[in-house]
Amino acid sequence: MPAPDPDISSVPAPEPASLSSMVDLLVQAGSLLLQHGADAGRVEASLEQMEPGLGIERIDAVVMSKTILLTATRQDAHHTRVARVPIVGVNMNTLNEVEQSLELFQKGRMTPRQLAVILDRIASLPHYYSPSVIVAASGLACAAFCRLFGGDGVAMAITGVAAAVAAWVRMGLNHRQVNYFLVVLITALVASLLAGSALWFSQTPQSALAAAVLLLVPGVPLINASVDILRGHISAGLARVTTSLVVFLGIALGLGIVVRLLQVQL
Repeated sequence: MPAPDPDISSVPAPEPASLSSMVDLLVQAGSLLLQHGADAGRVEASLEQMEPGLGIERIDAVVMSKTILLTATRQDAHHTRVARVPIVGVNMNTLNEVEQSLELFQKGRMTPRQLAVILDRIASLPHYYSPSVIVAASGLACAAFCRLFGGDGVAMAITGVAAAVAAWVRMGLNHRQVNYFLVVLITALVASLLAGSALWFSQTPQSALAAAVLLLVPGVPLINASVDILRGHISAGLARVTTSLVVFLGIALGLGIVVRLLQVQL
């Protein structure tokens, strides 16, 4: 999906005069990147690239897993802001649009005010894929993993249905802002219970149980954690690792409860 057209006639041309408004713009850009799946180093580099266009002499940014601490300096003036960033979920389309807009800003093809309006529009855009597509894709992906684990056709079908229902449940719980760990635990329970029906219909129920919960595996956070640690962003990396371990604990508890109830040997 292409980045929004920077030529916005309705946006006034004057740049923000105060240092605080410039810091607000920096935090707005950094928050969009961080909450949609960018690693800490990528966020800091993007913020530093905005220095020339804003007329700021120096930007000092510390990016953690859910927090941005930023200080901007211009002549003898300093402005610091700490922003808590809610994690929305990985959205590569949003990351691409934000980075394209920042690139145009760096080249001088839009003013800070125009950039702020574009970032607001990007933040308000709906997800690129509809919930029904996400549910169907989750089911198909887990069914494919079931096949890789040696599952038969019946196990694949049961896994696909179980993962799709679990994905729908997870989206509903997230929409109601349920505790993150409880979301993982309940989703794992739903997926495992439905996949457990393979005990009566399939010759490979173990494959169905193991594959049905794979939609919960935090792939991107784990990749970002390793990237952050390797680049020296230890706090951000360890926070992501801890969050991933909590997710794995929730998966293990949900799957373990069902395995215990159904007396399945994995």
